[in-house]
Amino acid sequence: MTEKKKSVIKHAGINRVFNLHPFWLSFAFMALVSLPMSFVALPITAAAIGPLPAIGIIIVITLVMILSTCAIAEAIVLLPDHCRPQTLDGLVRVYLGPTVANVTAIAVALIFFVVLVACAIAITTALSAFTGMSELLWLLIFAIVILIVITVGSIAHSLSLVAGGVAVILIMTVIFALFPYIDFERLLYIQIPFMQGRGLAPELWSGFLGIMILSFIGPILLVPCAAHVLPRNPQADLFIRGSIYGLIFQAATMILWVLAVDIAVMPGQLIGLHGTVFVELGKVTNPFIKALGAILILILPGLAGIRSAGLLSGQMLGLVDRIWSSPSLGTHLIRRRVIQTIPTIVALLLVAVLIEEDKANVSAFLSVGGILGSSIATSIVPMMLYATVIHTHKTPTLPFLRLLRNRIFIYGHLFFISLIVVTYGLVVWDSLAIQIMACVIAAGAMVQLAILFARHQPSAVAADQQVKTP
Repeated sequence: MTEKKKSVIKHAGINRVFNLHPFWLSFAFMALVSLPMSFVALPITAAAIGPLPAIGIIIVITLVMILSTCAIAEAIVLLPDHCRPQTLDGLVRVYLGPTVANVTAIAVALIFFVVLVACAIAITTALSAFTGMSELLWLLIFAIVILIVITVGSIAHSLSLVAGGVAVILIMTVIFALFPYIDFERLLYIQIPFMQGRGLAPELWSGFLGIMILSFIGPILLVPCAAHVLPRNPQADLFIRGSIYGLIFQAATMILWVLAVDIAVMPGQLIGLHGTVFVELGKVTNPFIKALGAILILILPGLAGIRSAGLLSGQMLGLVDRIWSSPSLGTHLIRRRVIQTIPTIVALLLVAVLIEEDKANVSAFLSVGGILGSSIATSIVPMMLYATVIHTHKTPTLPFLRLLRNRIFIYGHLFFISLIVVTYGLVVWDSLAIQIMACVIAAGAMVQLAILFARHQPSAVAADQQVKTP
């Protein structure tokens, strides 16, 4: 096949979205491909603290993730074209070595495993409530679809872009449809720690904060985004600016969504729900919002679950390739058809057990994944990357990034995430294993913080020096 024919096929159909202007393609990757399925649970966990404190948390986490986005983006663009990896752990391997890369890969796998579990819970419980069919039957249907997709291929980024755009339109439509139910007096509902003598009160904020940290998975998608954008924007200015604005757009959408739902519905109607917010919205509003909610559940948890299963499958195959390489056809078929499905099957069996035990909770799983997985992949590791980038490339890619390169921001970022993780480990969770994991992560981040403090001024390296690749 000629290169011309390959190019025609590549840019045909839905893949035409990759022809967007580099700024808008970067924007769309961050705002739409990474649109989190956690939208279905955000208003539930926000209801416990009230809309205004929830908005404050969204703003703080957004600022933290902007720094992570800039760190990963600069690490990508400072590598030569032919040396740019395809995944975040590949990028980490170039800068920080195999050990940190393996930890990053595990953290990313944990994120997608938790997201898959949460998606399965969300879609099965919601569709069961809407249709009257049993949750286990919907889980079986969902499992069959996922297993078929991951053994044939995976959800393409182009489809995720289009589906994300449709989801944003539907979310905005629901927001407008909620206007008749809005009561602005509910803005005065505020429940925060140490208020009315309640102490730290982790039961109020822990669910929402954990979900928010997990919701911003955009930094993980910067590497595949760069593969589409940087060939047409070698200066990387549109790539970085588009990614930042896409992140801000996603945060703004979250704020509007939480604000609209939590002042349209009484807090008592949301607090304690284990599934998705759309079931309750369908009960207290109108059939139109219920129908839109059903479609959003199919798009957000549905596609996110399939995409997470596909990514877990890819990581499983990568692991097998490293430890078991056999040219035989039989081995190849076993590896492709059986081994790659193991993480997905384990996740779905876990969901079945949770449903049977009546312990299926979307918010709880997203919160655990956010603290144990996202804290590493989208916060701690990006700051380690940025420290390396600053030491080896004194001149920032864009002038405004000079401000973000200030070490105070990096130290503050690591300290903030470490404080959150250790707080969860000590006062939120009661599982010893998870507590130990949280404390180990926090300790690792604090050790890295101490190392950064101990370093002297950046070495006098030429501004155009490139990071050596293995």
